Amino acid sequence: MDIISFPVLISKEGKWFVASCPILDIATQGSTEEEVKENMVDLIKEYMEDPDTKK
Repeated sequence: MDIISFPVLISKEGKWFVASCPILDIATQGSTEEEVKENMVDLIKEYMEDPDTKK
């Protein structure tokens, strides 16, 4: 499997960390920076595996 890198922006909004990937137009949140990073990795994998999304 090839590795593809996407830019991800992480910010803190109140008690939440928010991560967004502008190229894919997706975002997620988590209670810690580590959690939001894991959530974003999972979300990108789901996005790339979804046959209904444009790649």
